[in-house]
Amino acid sequence: MASQAVINELYDFIYPLALKAGEILMEGYNKASKRVDIKSDFYDVVTDYDNRIEDFLWSEILKKYPQHKFIGEEDTAKNDNVCKELTNDPTWIIDPIDGTSNFIKQIPHTCVSIGLAINKEIVLGIVNTPAQGKIYTAKLHQGAFCNGQAIHVSDCERVNDANVGYEVSLLHAADIRDKHIKRIYYIAAQSRRLLSYSCVVDSLCMVAAGHLDAYHVEDMYPWDCAAGYLLIKEAGGVVTHPYGGKFDIMKPDLICAGREKLRSEIEGLIRKADAKKSVGGGKEN
Repeated sequence: MASQAVINELYDFIYPLALKAGEILMEGYNKASKRVDIKSDFYDVVTDYDNRIEDFLWSEILKKYPQHKFIGEEDTAKNDNVCKELTNDPTWIIDPIDGTSNFIKQIPHTCVSIGLAINKEIVLGIVNTPAQGKIYTAKLHQGAFCNGQAIHVSDCERVNDANVGYEVSLLHAADIRDKHIKRIYYIAAQSRRLLSYSCVVDSLCMVAAGHLDAYHVEDMYPWDCAAGYLLIKEAGGVVTHPYGGKFDIMKPDLICAGREKLRSEIEGLIRKADAKKSVGGGKEN
């Protein structure tokens, strides 16, 4: 386990870079038009600001810590420090802009996410959501904060009372569409509200701060969840695989909630949904 002194040193180094990355994000956010490219499919978009922020963060980190490793969404810095597997080496897990589609349309649920793993354990996380004027921070065993004020998860224990987050935008992917339609059907029917912000990291931050009571997401990547995972844990919440069991940052399918009772109830709904061939018309099939 990394010592608190090491974690604090790395936090003090990366925090001002996270602020600068937020300034770059806002430069692009405030532009009426942006250059948008398609990556793998029509819904998978990237802007020049995604690449600018990732290049900036990677170059600054390598100046100070040339042996550190990276796992990032855009992989714009082509060097030997980029890795696809988590090792014991200090590894920065970065999403330069989560919620890129929101960023393009000037919807404020968009952020810079920076996580750091040492010995395969997430030890710090910083999420800068500059369009909302919020910066979330967490260091292992030192609590979770928003703009310097301690945050805590919700104490909601029943799904009937819960605001639950779900990435409805996942329906654009044909190979996972039916799975998510069934899960949405069951969770939405039982929760007080089902909400979707098209920004995984911001949704995780809202669970950490108690604004969302729970959140379920699947078919994501490490950079979508690394910083948010630590924020929720440090804010007193629970994060597991959707079927229970230990959360794996390298395959970050998850249910998170403020209370285990609520998380378990959502797991039960997911299991029920997955057992069905289809849903619709108000009847189970």
